Amino acid sequence: MEKQRTIFIAYDGKWDKNRYTEHRVKTITIEEEITHIKLKEAICGRIGLEKSVPIMMTFDMKMETSRGMAIEDDKDVAEYMNLMKNNPIFATSTIIVEREENQVLVMCSVIVETDANEASVAASSQGSSRITESNGEKEDANRLCINKNKEIPIFSGQKRKNDKRPLLLNAAEIFCFDLSSPQQIIRAVDGVDDVEVGMVFESKKLIKLCMSMIAMEGSFQFKTQRSDGMNFWLKCDQEDCTWLMKARSLGETKMFKITKYDKVHKCSVDIVKSDHKQATSSVISEFIKPKLLDPKVQYGINNIIQDVKQKFGVNMSYEKAWRSRVEALDDIRGSSEDSFRLLPRYLHALKNQNPGTITTIEKDEHDRFKYMFVAYGASITGWKYCRPLIVVDGTFLKGKYKGTLFVACAKDGNNGIFPLAFGVGDWENNLSWEWFMSRLKETFGNRNEVLCIVSDRHQSIERAIKLVFKETAFHGVCTFHFKQNIKARFKKAGAGELFESAARAYRKEDFDYFMAKLGELSPKIREYVLEEDPRRWARCFYPCRRYNAQTSNIAESMNSALKKARELHIVSMLELLREKLQTWFVERTKAANEVMHDLTPWANEKLQKILQKAFQMKVETLTLSRFNITENQREFIVDLENRTCTCRRFEHEELPCAHAIAAIDKRKLPKHPFCGRWYLNSEYKETYKGVIHPVGNEDGWDIPEEIREIILKHPNYKVRKGRRQKERYRPSSENYVAKRKCGRCKQLGHTRKVCIKTPIANAGSKRKSFEDA
Repeated sequence: MEKQRTIFIAYDGKWDKNRYTEHRVKTITIEEEITHIKLKEAICGRIGLEKSVPIMMTFDMKMETSRGMAIEDDKDVAEYMNLMKNNPIFATSTIIVEREENQVLVMCSVIVETDANEASVAASSQGSSRITESNGEKEDANRLCINKNKEIPIFSGQKRKNDKRPLLLNAAEIFCFDLSSPQQIIRAVDGVDDVEVGMVFESKKLIKLCMSMIAMEGSFQFKTQRSDGMNFWLKCDQEDCTWLMKARSLGETKMFKITKYDKVHKCSVDIVKSDHKQATSSVISEFIKPKLLDPKVQYGINNIIQDVKQKFGVNMSYEKAWRSRVEALDDIRGSSEDSFRLLPRYLHALKNQNPGTITTIEKDEHDRFKYMFVAYGASITGWKYCRPLIVVDGTFLKGKYKGTLFVACAKDGNNGIFPLAFGVGDWENNLSWEWFMSRLKETFGNRNEVLCIVSDRHQSIERAIKLVFKETAFHGVCTFHFKQNIKARFKKAGAGELFESAARAYRKEDFDYFMAKLGELSPKIREYVLEEDPRRWARCFYPCRRYNAQTSNIAESMNSALKKARELHIVSMLELLREKLQTWFVERTKAANEVMHDLTPWANEKLQKILQKAFQMKVETLTLSRFNITENQREFIVDLENRTCTCRRFEHEELPCAHAIAAIDKRKLPKHPFCGRWYLNSEYKETYKGVIHPVGNEDGWDIPEEIREIILKHPNYKVRKGRRQKERYRPSSENYVAKRKCGRCKQLGHTRKVCIKTPIANAGSKRKSFEDA
């Protein structure tokens, strides 16, 4: 059974200087492990305030010179409870709750500790009493000093295991420090240039961290002379040097106060070294942490080595810089294991902040992560204003547990990438793609039009589409990947270009022409190409509209845009992805509102390019809607009512071809009514009408208990040693040439072994300089 505390709530009173008087009193029982939000809600509910009322809580430190120390988060609440539990002088301290709107104040006095069925009352509702020194002198207005001769029992009444200290402690040993302002407690190294006597640090570790940075900047080294629960002493490495720092703990808290600090050094110059023993990976990690906050900023190992050298004059190894960076990133973003444990709560908060969002997590029988799916409500709403076309792809993740990021995108009316859904799985295999496609169909498969799904020739994707979508979707392969396969397999000049021309042909006559040319070049290549059903790659045979999406390039572009995100832990990756989508939606909404014509900028520009060509064509009227168009002695029939042309471009792309524009111009009609609705700017605005909201800080998430109880472990993957893969393996068919950088002249395209642009160190070398060449 968890320990509880009964609190007296004093409210509707008034302040007399720094004392709260003439108040009403109520009681409430709370758990010791209560959070900041739950404490606020419990107090507000007991005294009749709405939970949404913004309030401030302050810890009354029993001082008439100050109203107390602010309690702003869970850490402050835990520290407050710890002080109450372990320090008798705080047993009757109060929490002051101030309502922000009209400064209505509430005071809570903790007076009861309950363990099992026993309770003991240990406080009064008359407010805090003033404590003075026993020698009769007036106490310092900014200090809380306890009578050194007065012994006070430990509040719990029990000795801790293996604790050899007496049950009665000297009150002066508990603490005596400046409490006039809560800001005097140092919680971070930032902004601390030097240490002074009287400074209070949040922990012993923070003191050592701060002193280590001071030592590195001052080019001296120290050693720990004493370190225990009550004392922390540091001394200069050189025995005859007077530099010394002493700190003492504040009772049972983890806080330490500087009691003595001698800054004077009498060190010999011989002991000053560039290899500093205080330059540990934990110290360096704190130094570089501010530069790693933005994951989009490139800050590598060499940058760390250079900055440490410039700031402290300390040399460090590549391995230590690597460890420092890993420690800093784990401190900022948490570990990979923590990220998986946080994932269910993050996705729940994401759905709360973004209505309509769909998220799914699947785990195995051992509670290990298996699959995840995310589709934002804004994407689900905007999908119905996009063309019925989805491009899917998978790319590897670069984190500790690797995995694959699955991406599904569409094209908006401005021919831009419209993100639909994201998934994470183990590998690109049958099970993972089938799971992702099932979630994709449940979320986006409710269109009346036949859906076209474009991807590379991965067999698992083809199998998943057939199993999941059956007759409601058609699978088209990426012609770019098909072309690269032909090049890699046959290595025949011109074969790839002839295949691409045949694939992009709108008419069967043109397709037959290019395939005949390919057969003349190599019958084997033509036979290999026709082994794949032409309906999946040839435009003229498509059973449904594929528009201008011949390749899976938009999904590849999406993967490239998420290149940095793929290096992060899963929650950090999803948050960076959310930020990018939020930015895209805002920017494209702004762009759509700035358009003054009926079509989107891309559609308008595309028609603008063929206007002059259309105006040069000969137009003959057959009926009010049918026209005979002559172009370069070739005739084409345009039917404006059915929106077709014998060139077949009009019906495939749902945009008027040059022949259709010539016919439309003959009728003196506007052109936008003959375009597909996807290309209208009004539809483009609706596409990005949804808003993607931020999730906020974790301590502000409203997570139900059933979500908190979900156990999610990291994937069952053995982490290999060594540098992790950052770039994908490129097939030989891509003809990719790696960018080489010269170590001498720093230029791209060659190495230092063949560099001729800078002078050679060896004067006897026969290699000529750039000027002599």
